[in-house]
Amino acid sequence: MTQPPVIAVTMSSWELSRMSHWRRMFLGLQQAGAVTLSIDCAVQTDITPMMEHVDGLLLSGGGDVDPRRYGGDPDDPTLGWVDPVRDANEAVAFEVAKQRGIPVLAICRGSQLVNVLEGGTLYGDLKRDWGSGINHEPGDEQLISISHDVAVEPESRVAQWMGVAGHLGVNGQHHQGVRDLAPGYVITALAPDGLVEGFESTTLPVTAVQWHPEVNWEWSLDSRKLMAGFVASTR
Repeated sequence: MTQPPVIAVTMSSWELSRMSHWRRMFLGLQQAGAVTLSIDCAVQTDITPMMEHVDGLLLSGGGDVDPRRYGGDPDDPTLGWVDPVRDANEAVAFEVAKQRGIPVLAICRGSQLVNVLEGGTLYGDLKRDWGSGINHEPGDEQLISISHDVAVEPESRVAQWMGVAGHLGVNGQHHQGVRDLAPGYVITALAPDGLVEGFESTTLPVTAVQWHPEVNWEWSLDSRKLMAGFVASTR
């Protein structure tokens, strides 16, 4: 019998109390056929050995990436929770995943971290720095609802996983976003206001989305397909 793929999932024990969807994220991967390995990146951890035998990596959502990593202002009054230890641990996990060539799915904060680690930058606060008629931060209580749509590139992995091209309703919840996309990556999804909502590597199996398929997969067939597509890619 074929063994199920093992997917490492980064998380932060410091944020468990305010991140109500953690359990749903693990269940979403498990219902798609994966075994999950939780890695608490909020504490000093030797990440490399844990990453040596997994088949995929999910970089989860959470607080803000340390702005010092992309030339931002560490004293920005709009800055949310920042955890340099988590940033450092996830950077190691991502680097090992790249070296091993295993699939990576980066969600929300995870997508922003990938962009920064690969040489991109972020808008420190969308309301201040971007300006848009779209509310990209409607509140955690709206995470199971569609907040806006995105235009998905038909040849992207996300489109292939979901069988969707064109417009897709998503559940966004973020106050930061991609400013300059990292070299070696292409945009795969755009919000109606032009904000980058998805991107992927041109050479590695790294896929990033700004929205939260791990939260609403029980209600959204598209999110369920995205999670299942990622798990299938790790087999």
